[in-house]
This record gives sequence, structure tokens and C-alpha cells, in this order.
Amino acid sequence: MSTGKHIDKICIAVVAVTLVITILFMCGSSIGIAIADRVVKYESTIFDTSYVHSIDIVMDDWDTFIENCESEEYSPCTVVVDGGKYANVAIRAKGNTSLSNVRSLGSQRYSFKLEFDHYEDSISLDGLDKLCLNNLIQDNTMMKDYLSYQLMSDFGVDSPLCSYAYLTVNGEDWGLYLAVEGIEDSFLSRNYGSDSGELYKPDSLSFGGGRGNGKNFNMDDFDFDSIETPDSDSETDGSARQGGFSGGFDPGTELPEDFDFGNAMTGGATESSEDNGDNLNGGSAGSSEGFGGKTGGGRGSMP
Repeated sequence: MSTGKHIDKICIAVVAVTLVITILFMCGSSIGIAIADRVVKYESTIFDTSYVHSIDIVMDDWDTFIENCESEEYSPCTVVVDGGKYANVAIRAKGNTSLSNVRSLGSQRYSFKLEFDHYEDSISLDGLDKLCLNNLIQDNTMMKDYLSYQLMSDFGVDSPLCSYAYLTVNGEDWGLYLAVEGIEDSFLSRNYGSDSGELYKPDSLSFGGGRGNGKNFNMDDFDFDSIETPDSDSETDGSARQGGFSGGFDPGTELPEDFDFGNAMTGGATESSEDNGDNLNGGSAGSSEGFGGKTGGGRGSMP
């Protein structure tokens, strides 16, 4: 009888507490409440750097797959990661010039992409949708990529997780690889939460870069005289090209909020110090990605 008498007050109190908790979750950062780092399972499993992981690719027609690797087409396979079996996973070779370099070296040790949710959305590696396997074939130390990713992470750049993995194919030795978190939905969710936004990848290599792309492109018939050159009397003096992202800005003004310059500059400086030309600062911009959030808070580029 007593409980029934106060049931309205209890319901109102529960609703009020629920609303307060909801508001704290939605607006916590704006009132000084720090949000805990997002932790995903695969961070402590496949990307545990305290040991070398084992990955076995099980595939009936592996020889045919290798022969057609440069087509970069996905094929189904079974993957065994540290004893855990994953069926119906998609695999393909990865890379650009590095892809053709493998064959020119007389090797079959390509880099690969494993896409766990390619055929079935429900499949993942402890929550990871794509795993890249880098062959490290152009690095005798087999340490440069690993150290670069660790440096990026230590400097606060939004960078992929990585660890070493020994690859076998149908139980036969294939070699040591660097397992790298693919920059797709899992990566975006881990770094940016529910505000996944849009992922961008430069396609500059299609203009003549890498393995014959853009070979039919030419400007022999282009009328260069038709281009108007700005002069001192023109309203357009070229300053719009200086800003890039927002049409130019004067020294001393605030940088636009639609791009995380700090993230991009830290990443660019780190890559330059590593003498890495396979990025936005070098000749292979297609190897870098960019992310734009849906709501507020500009984003930058990822290595």
C-alpha cells in the first residue's frame, strides 16, 4: 500500500535521474567532464605488441590467386588468427608501385588486405573490419613502418594500430609481416566515436602515377592562351590559392575550424623527419587518408 502511494514520485525521480545522465553524456565535454578513451577488443588482441602473432591463410587455389594478384580483386579464404578461425573472409593484394615491385624482384610475398565483413557484415576480428598485412620487403630492418606508426601514436596523430605477425599459407611459411589496422569503419569508430563523418582518399596517382594509370592523359590540344592571368587591376590576385581550405586568410587571423591543422602538421613533420615520400608531402598522396566529421570539430589526415 505504501509503495503504491508513492509510485508517482518514484517514477518522476527515475525519469529525472535518467535525463540528467543523458545530458551529461551528450554535453559532458563542454562542461569539463572528460570522456574516457574508447577501448576496443582488437586493440588488446591482434594489436598486442608484446609478441609476434600468427596468421594462417587457408585457400584451395592459392597459386591462381597469387598469379592474378595485380588485378587487386577480392577472393574468399579462411583465416586463422592466433588460433581463432574466421571463414569467408575476403583477401586481395595491396599496394601501388610496391605491388609491381614484388614481381620485379622475383618474389610472391605481396602485401595483403583482409576484409572480414566483405561477404558477411557479421564477421569481424574482435570488432576489426579490415586488417592490412605489409610485407616490409623494401626494408631490411623490418622496423621502419612499425616505429613510424608508434611515433605517430605517441605524438597524438590519429594513426592505425599495428603489430608484427608471422604469416603462413595453408600451413606453409610465408614470412614476417606488419599487421596494420585498416582505415575504415572500425578505425573511425575507435578514433571518432559515433561521429564517423566521411573518409577521403586522394586519387592523385590516377594522373600518371603508378602502374600505368593515366597513360592516355595528355594536354596537347589544350588552349593555354585561354587562361586569364590576374594583373594588378584584377579583383583576383591569387590569394585564394594560399589558403586552400577556405579561400585564403590573412596572417594573424584564426585558422579555419573545418580542418585539424595541428594533427596534419604533426603527422606531416613526423613523416618528413622519417624521409617518407609515400604521403601528402611526397609524390604518393594516394597513400594518405583524410577524415571529415559530421558535426563540429575539424579533422585532419591519417598516415
